[in-house]
Amino acid sequence: MHHCYDAQIFTWKNPNLAQDSISNKDSLLASKINKDFYTRDTLNYIKVQKPILYDEEVLAKTYRKKSLEQLNAKGSVIRGITFGNNQGSSMQSSMDMQISGKLSDNVSILASLSDHNLPIQADGYTQSLQEFDKIYLQLNIKNSTILRAGHLDLNDYTSYFSKYQRRSMGLQAETIWGKEGIKNSAMLAMGIARSEFQRMKFQGIEGNQGPYRLTGKNGELFITIISGSEQVYIDGVLMKRGENQDYIINYNTGEVTFTSFRPIYRQNFINISYNYTNRNYSRYLATAAVSHENEKFRIKLDAFWENDAKSNPLSQNLTQEDILALENAGNNPGKMYAPSGEKTEYDVNKILYTLKQGASGAYYEYSTQKDDVLYQVNFTYFGQNLGDYQIKQTSNNGRIFEYVGEGLGDYKAVKRLVAPTSTQVFSVSSEYKLHEGKIGTDLSLSNYDANLFSSLENRENLGYAARFYAEKKFQKGSWEIIPMVEYQRIDKQFTVLDRINSVDFWRDFNLENEFSHRTQNRFIFSVLNKLKNSTLNYTFNYLDEVKYYKGVKNDFELSWNTRKWSNYAKISFLKTESTDLNTQFLRANFHSELLGRKGSWAIGGAAEHNTKDYHQLQQLDNGSYRWNEIFLQKKIGDSLRQKFLAKLYFRNNDSVRNGQLTKVNHILGLQTEAQIINTSNTQLSAQLHYRKFFYFNNSHQPNKEDFLIGNISYSQNFFNQGMRVQAFYELGNGQEAQREFQYIKVTDGQGVYKWTDYNGDGVQQLDEFEIAEYQDLAQYIRIYTNTVRYLSSNKNKLQAALYLNPALIFDSENTFLQRWNFTLSALSQNSYFKGNKTIEWNPFKKDQNQILKVQNILFSANFTPKEIVGWSANYKYLQSQNLINANFSTEDLQRENHTVNLNYSFNPNLRAEWSNSYIETENSSQLFSARNYLLSQWETRPKLNYNFTEALQAGIGFAYKNIDRKDGIEQLKTSEIMGSLQWERVKTSLRAQFSFINNSFSGNSFSIVGNQMLEGLKPGKNQVWSIIMQQAINSFLNLNLNYEGRNSESRTIHIGSVQVRASF
Repeated sequence: MHHCYDAQIFTWKNPNLAQDSISNKDSLLASKINKDFYTRDTLNYIKVQKPILYDEEVLAKTYRKKSLEQLNAKGSVIRGITFGNNQGSSMQSSMDMQISGKLSDNVSILASLSDHNLPIQADGYTQSLQEFDKIYLQLNIKNSTILRAGHLDLNDYTSYFSKYQRRSMGLQAETIWGKEGIKNSAMLAMGIARSEFQRMKFQGIEGNQGPYRLTGKNGELFITIISGSEQVYIDGVLMKRGENQDYIINYNTGEVTFTSFRPIYRQNFINISYNYTNRNYSRYLATAAVSHENEKFRIKLDAFWENDAKSNPLSQNLTQEDILALENAGNNPGKMYAPSGEKTEYDVNKILYTLKQGASGAYYEYSTQKDDVLYQVNFTYFGQNLGDYQIKQTSNNGRIFEYVGEGLGDYKAVKRLVAPTSTQVFSVSSEYKLHEGKIGTDLSLSNYDANLFSSLENRENLGYAARFYAEKKFQKGSWEIIPMVEYQRIDKQFTVLDRINSVDFWRDFNLENEFSHRTQNRFIFSVLNKLKNSTLNYTFNYLDEVKYYKGVKNDFELSWNTRKWSNYAKISFLKTESTDLNTQFLRANFHSELLGRKGSWAIGGAAEHNTKDYHQLQQLDNGSYRWNEIFLQKKIGDSLRQKFLAKLYFRNNDSVRNGQLTKVNHILGLQTEAQIINTSNTQLSAQLHYRKFFYFNNSHQPNKEDFLIGNISYSQNFFNQGMRVQAFYELGNGQEAQREFQYIKVTDGQGVYKWTDYNGDGVQQLDEFEIAEYQDLAQYIRIYTNTVRYLSSNKNKLQAALYLNPALIFDSENTFLQRWNFTLSALSQNSYFKGNKTIEWNPFKKDQNQILKVQNILFSANFTPKEIVGWSANYKYLQSQNLINANFSTEDLQRENHTVNLNYSFNPNLRAEWSNSYIETENSSQLFSARNYLLSQWETRPKLNYNFTEALQAGIGFAYKNIDRKDGIEQLKTSEIMGSLQWERVKTSLRAQFSFINNSFSGNSFSIVGNQMLEGLKPGKNQVWSIIMQQAINSFLNLNLNYEGRNSESRTIHIGSVQVRASF
């Protein structure tokens, strides 16, 4: 037995590849063809830890294309069963299939079918295993009708009052028809909703790139986001996902992190919409739309239904008492709670409580006594000092709570009840085109029931919304004037599916939310003036929330351009009155740019002054603020190929102190972006942003907020590409999540980890779980618990790669020189406690304040053969370190590996191999002393391979390994004799392997260190064997038989499996 330690080698791809486009905008197929289609759905992100039975080394992938006229299909279907005397039987199934082409001259098909229930490792908060599947089928009929089935993305952004974004499993049909000048369309979709929709807004933290955690609409703190469903806005601008774009997202943990290309400041307002997988009931979803359009008139009718099946809860097991509580709660979420304690039998692997009586009543107390009357209790977080319980400690089975007194804790012994809901929205929109103008209307009716179990407050279910608008263009010479008038009314009981206005509408009008279920009246009047290269736009807004809020907003926007100058200015003033606050919000920004032949100079500024005054208290709300900023900017290069930008700015920030606006700090900032070199052999670019804070009150400074964020990217080819260098270096600030995890049991053989009861107490402890060496031992997976703490951090990252080919460097035809090549690659990614430090430069620094470290350094020298007979060799050096921060402690694994491989081919049929390695492994755990060890290992492994015929090959080898524990008494000396046999025919393949292993072990073998050294085997004599047979039944069907076994001096383990694979 031996390990192979992998390293990471880095390459970069050009993200700016040109994309194809389709110009036929009238084709329904063309309008949908640019959508992304995925072979697999990423509803749950899955990591497959172990390969399935099919051996890719014996038989190459048999994906084949078959043509039925113009129909192409490729993919595979796998079904298998695994059984053994050390595990129960388990089934494996997998399907991947893609179909495209034409069924006839008028009908084409596009399909993607994927279904997996293979062993998985959860990497998030999901505590149940789910099938990983994707089913999508699309038929295109005469370029006018589309039929879809399977997993559907349903979106509508054209309806004014009923915009939505949903995911469902069902059917959808779309069709268009008409004649010249007339276009009609219809759409109908029905299915089962696969997600919940939520929108979250928050303000950025100065210099904190994240991660920022997203939550559910019912207060769920830990959710799983459906991939691709998110839309991220910063200050109203849509961001792009990607490591070389604006943000990245962890869909499993629901966390968004912004890259160094998009620094985050305190004044940034972030708005994110997303779908997540928390489904409380079976939910049925249907949407429909019908539209008609001609040269003068268009009309569209939309319908949206979303209904929970209250008789079919999914994530809740509702009792009659729970249902009664929901019936009496009406639409009030504050009443939707029920006692959570349930009587249960004693179980050593469960956290159980007994009921005690105190002066203030009954409470639960943690108990491990079998004779107690025991309860399994769920605790719900209510907020600081709003509960009765606190977390006492955390074990592998979960968190243990302690009663601390009424109103002194953060949790209550109740469970939150989620009520089934029903949503219906019907809309009609119409527009009539006038000469150089238009008039239109949007009408919508909603019916929302917040609790289907209760008939209370049902009179509040119905709501309506209406919008009327008109626009007209007048022109005289080169002067255009376009006035527009609009009126909206939204009833307080109207239900908004997604949003109606722009994402920053709530901020533009100093509202808590876009719509807070108060009747809104809004009047808009605007005049747009255009004269040659200049525009002037004035907009008047009046917004009234009946009996609560009135706001008047005026906006002026001016742009003026000449051959050498580009000028822009915008000013906005809002004044509001409400029952508790009067606000005034002034915003302005301007810039003026002098254009030159090779660049430009620009000067500009911006300011915001937002006061929110409690008119009864005569003091300002803490949300009041004031800032102003001026900048000077230099660009070199044109607008299409900008090569350099430098921006220097100065900023003043004022915020509320003691009820009044007070000067807080100045900020001096420098921002640079440069494409320094861009040739066929060299690319060098850099980006840097530095902010320096100067505080007015030196006696009251928070932690140092100065920050530096940026990156440098370098790629170079030397000596006719004989030497290639790539590097990427990044600096930044953010926060690291410190999580707890626990292990849950799954079907035998379908996990990743094994549990060994080292201390014999029958209780699962975190330090008793290890990665399983054999499939029959893998019975557990690891998941995060609902406890997380974020630590402010400084971050850096270095990726580098160097490749050398001496023959190309020296342009040599020397055959000896041509056999050599060298590779060096490095990755170092680090997070450090921020404290008062602005930045941490050194990516290789070791520090006791380190939170996270991932480091791999790999060097390899390869001597490759040019002839069938002769020598080949390679040397590899790998240094790796992985520091993780979990369960509120750190664990650090460091490994250093030297490997030398020598090979000699005597003739085409006889080959000798000799592998030698020296490895040092050190593991240190802050929490578990049993996981602290330092191992030194050296191993030699000679092997001889002989090809008797083209169909029959055999190998025999020997290995000797010595492992010493430098900080303990454990020592292992292993002798191994191994043999292999492989026989292949056109349709049949047979592979057999056998190893006889003698482990001479001293020390405690029944320990974490002992298991690490023995690699799952026992001291003394061990045998390990395997037989794999693969039979091609026909051109697309393969049968795979697999038998594995091992035995020691105490027991023999047998594992068998049968698998059938059909490839298309």
